[in-house]
Amino acid sequence: MRRFAFVLAAMAVLGAPASFAQPFETPQELLEAFYEPYFSGDFPEFEADYRSEALNALYEADAENTPEGEIGALDFDPYVDGQDYDLAEFVIGEPVESDGAATVEVTFTNFGEPRHITYELVYENGGWLIDDLVGENPDFTYRLSEIFAEAATRWQ
Repeated sequence: MRRFAFVLAAMAVLGAPASFAQPFETPQELLEAFYEPYFSGDFPEFEADYRSEALNALYEADAENTPEGEIGALDFDPYVDGQDYDLAEFVIGEPVESDGAATVEVTFTNFGEPRHITYELVYENGGWLIDDLVGENPDFTYRLSEIFAEAATRWQ
């Protein structure tokens, strides 16, 4: 947690955008940079820089297949498990790495409610990127790729 605070402070002092560390050398660096805007309010222009080619393809297909005027697959922010956010008690767990893939648990509270998200990351194009995630919460459990798959069948 102290490391995350240091990264946030360094970014603020340097005035650097969250993506300045691309490519991300460790899973922790990726997730620290990815969540930084939820604390600073300074969201990057290209969130796609944090996602794998496969996950970006799902976002692009959803945008292409969603009829104009309709809501796409996501009607909430899967990275905070809500439509709005007020994050606290943010902790990035230790990654479990194997053959260019990593699993990392992230826990936090959003408006005081505990949240637990397991990230599946890949080492791609010289750095770590988000490939999928699973939100594991008492009221609603979801896998991001499955949300996109379900939405794709809706518009066929």
